[in-house]
This record gives sequence, structure tokens and C-alpha cells, in this order.
Amino acid sequence: MENNQIGDLRISGSGSAGGGRYNVVSISGSGKIIGDLNCERFRISGSGKVDGSITTNDFGISGSGKVTRDLKCARGSISGSGKVEGSVYGGSFTISGSGVVEGNFKGDEFAINGSGKVGGRISGTAVKLYGAVSVGQGIEGEIIDIRGSLRTNNMVNGDQVSIEVGGRTEIEEIGATKVTVSKGIQGRGLVSRFFLKMFGGKDFDYLVAKTIEADEIYLENTIADVVRGGKIIIGEGCKIKKIEYSDSFEVKSETSIIDETIKL
Repeated sequence: MENNQIGDLRISGSGSAGGGRYNVVSISGSGKIIGDLNCERFRISGSGKVDGSITTNDFGISGSGKVTRDLKCARGSISGSGKVEGSVYGGSFTISGSGVVEGNFKGDEFAINGSGKVGGRISGTAVKLYGAVSVGQGIEGEIIDIRGSLRTNNMVNGDQVSIEVGGRTEIEEIGATKVTVSKGIQGRGLVSRFFLKMFGGKDFDYLVAKTIEADEIYLENTIADVVRGGKIIIGEGCKIKKIEYSDSFEVKSETSIIDETIKL
């Protein structure tokens, strides 16, 4: 894109404009753009809206802004309660606050720090989810780091999956090379723990899963139907119906309950 041949589009207040190709696009306030955008840099500060798709190198929403279709960006962020109603494709994307991606994310790096939501599936090289997060269709990545509370109705699949439970975490199935589940930090702020517990319901501070399968597995505070792997170590606070192992199996705490153990 040759920036010296195209102009900028800036809306302040409640104005509106059509889509098109621009260098810098910014909306301050409740302005609206109708149509697809292709630009070098895009910003919403406030409750602005783009009724269309966006292709940009640098994307950012600060506030409650909205994009009604897909977003393609090299790097992007939502700070606040902003929303992308389509899917996000790109290099890196961060949600800080209660932002929402209603579709999928597919790219390199994806991070949530707060109470974000992804309606579809997350597919990335590095995925970091910190806080109270909801993912509709599962997670796929090489490095997956979860700290806090996660709910997904599908599979979490990665090379290395690390979960620090700080609320009720529900995952249908986990598949990885290495899985580590540990208790959350006990020193977490009293206010944040109060709200996590209030909305966490039963089995607060536990991972609840049907199946966990990996070459290497270490578990704390985990409730699962089946745990299957090569080397399995069970720490404290686990309730597991069946363990299937091929190499080694060890229980390190009397607080854990294992109903059945099978050597493969």
C-alpha cells in the first residue's frame, strides 16, 4: 500500500462515512462507517461502528466499538467491551477487559486478560487466556497457557497445555504432548476471588474434564472421567474415575481419589 497516494478518514462525534481504501481510519465517539475497509491503521475510541469487514495492519478498539464482519490484521487489540461479530485472522490479537469475538480466531498469537469471549474456535501458535474466559468451539495451539477460569464445550489440543485453576474450568477433552494442571495462586485478590467463586458455582477451583490424554501428565485439583498417558503423576485434590498409563503412574497425595487404574 502506497500511503502517499491515499488519504485518511477521521470521524469525531456521530458522523458517518462510506468504506473504501485509506491510510489511517479513526472514529472518536459514536461515528459509523458503512462498507468494507482496507487501511494501514484503524482505531475506534468510544462506541463507533463499522458495518462491514476490515483489512488492516494495525487494529484497535478502546471502548465499546463494533465491527459487524470479519477482521484481518497483522496485530490488533480490544481494550474494553468492544466486539468483532465475525472472525479474526491475523498475527497477534489481545483482548483486555470484556471484549468479544463472535466467530473464530486464526493466527499466531492470541491473548485474553479479563473476561473475554470467543464464540467459535481459537487456532494459534501461542494462546494465553488469563481471567474468566469462554470459548465456544475449543482451542488449538502449540503453547496453551490458561490461568483462571475457562469454559469450552469442545477440545483443547496442543503441544504443551498448562492450566492454573483459579475458578471452575470446564473442558470437554484435552489432548497434548504435555499437560500440567496446578492450583491457582492462593494469594489472589479477595475481590477477584469473590466474583470468580460467585459465578463459578460447584467445584470452584477445579478443572472438570471428560478425557485428558498426553505423553506426560501432572494434575492437581482435577475432576475427570478418564486420564490416559505415558507418564502420569497425580498431585493433591484430584477425583478421577479411570487412569490408563503405559510407562509410569504415581499418586503424591492422599487427598486424591482414583477409582480404577489400568496398565496399558
